[in-house]
Amino acid sequence: MRTSVDQYVAQAQELCVLPDVYMTLKRLIADESSTLDDIAQVLSLEPAIASKLLKIANSPMFGFPREVVSIDRALMILGIKEVENLVDAYGVTAAFSGIDSNIADMDRFWEISVDCALLTQFFAKQLKMPSEKSLFLSGLFHNIGALVLVHLAPKQVKYSEGYHQGETPWERQKDVLGFTYSQLSAALLTSWQLPSVIVEPIAQYADAYQNELSNEASLLFITTRLALINSHPGMYAKKTFLGNHLLQELGLTAQDVDSGLQYCNQQGVEILSVLGHI
Repeated sequence: MRTSVDQYVAQAQELCVLPDVYMTLKRLIADESSTLDDIAQVLSLEPAIASKLLKIANSPMFGFPREVVSIDRALMILGIKEVENLVDAYGVTAAFSGIDSNIADMDRFWEISVDCALLTQFFAKQLKMPSEKSLFLSGLFHNIGALVLVHLAPKQVKYSEGYHQGETPWERQKDVLGFTYSQLSAALLTSWQLPSVIVEPIAQYADAYQNELSNEASLLFITTRLALINSHPGMYAKKTFLGNHLLQELGLTAQDVDSGLQYCNQQGVEILSVLGHI
């Protein structure tokens, strides 16, 4: 009998531990009576975490025109919604920091994830989507289910990774597991109470040919494929692999795609450095 998504999520809670300070910050953010001063007070007791959050705030993810030099200033500029994105970027990546690099190629994993995040952000900004920062995190976290499975189901992952030019990774995953890595990612992020604006595109995008998608999920469908093309040059052709109907529906051109790839290749090293994966 196959193990279900919910069973893997339950097992993952011991494997991937969210930092205590992350949980404290999430509780404060969820409490409507809390203020940015309350959040700043917690961070004042965690200088290493505050420094990490400042690095993320000054990265291409947020794109401030001038360097933000204090956590108080960052909180004031960002506001509560973007502070939650900032905290989620820290907390989820930290939860996977202990993954054994001998078991999973963490550098390659984060390179593809960061490519997807930057591409998603680039196009979301171009399309004037209001959820630009949240979509960055959708791209960054879309495949974290793979890291769970590498530990809990290594044999199935090995079979799942045996895809070829005539088959997408998502098709292979469904054949082997009964679900995609991204569906496990979405379920895990939901269990950690990340906002639905981050999680829903991850849960939906792999079913682009079966269901009508939101613009956000359609965009993630495109950017996950672009990130794969970027990491496997020669295996997949943009013309046949991207889903031109979705590009047209979103109003994206081939030139836009090339510009997005150029942007992610320029900014990727900085994001990887900020997240501590280089």
